[in-house]
Amino acid sequence: MEPLISVIHMLFLTVALDIEYHHNMLLSHQKVNQKEVIVGWYSTGHGVNGGSALIHEFYSREVPNPIHLTVDTGFTTGGGTIKAHVSNNLTLGDRQIAAQFHEIPLDLRMVEAERVGFDILKATTVDKIPSDLEGMEASMEHLLALIDDISKYVDDVVEGRVAPDNKIGKFISDAVGSLPKLPPSDFDKLINDSLQDNLLMLYLSSITRTQLSLAEKLNTAAQIL
Repeated sequence: MEPLISVIHMLFLTVALDIEYHHNMLLSHQKVNQKEVIVGWYSTGHGVNGGSALIHEFYSREVPNPIHLTVDTGFTTGGGTIKAHVSNNLTLGDRQIAAQFHEIPLDLRMVEAERVGFDILKATTVDKIPSDLEGMEASMEHLLALIDDISKYVDDVVEGRVAPDNKIGKFISDAVGSLPKLPPSDFDKLINDSLQDNLLMLYLSSITRTQLSLAEKLNTAAQIL
């Protein structure tokens, strides 16, 4: 029993340090985000492990029915598996003997910039991180693919090949209603002006990197001389 007691003692010590860090970070975060609350905790890996129950017990004292989120940052299954769990206590009579985790449905949503980075991480090998223009191109291709899917769905509904779905129709209506009513010429001008601004920023950042590199080499040469 002594090795088991030692392992448990070390685990409690580690969790105690995390609890202190958690409280300090929470106080600092709430100074600028007073309306945000804790709903649970997350860990990296492919699923729950032996220490999950112990850490989950602490968060159960902080919030009612906390959520445990597991994030597979190693992409072991070929995709970034993200799962959400809640815990139920298993009891024997009046005595709690274990905690059992149950997976719950999870709706994962990302903004386009996050999705581009997420798709890069999913790739097994990446030659280089895409530039701003390459990222914009990938985003536009993804947007065009979504528009094609929506157009095909609308055509199928109109032709009677697919049964209409009120939820999808509401989403399409909200998306179309959120678009600004601009003439095509004004819309093209807005896109072109924005693209030119991005190209100018890329040009200025390239010049800055060149100047810094040149200054570093001149400083090194001066020290040698």
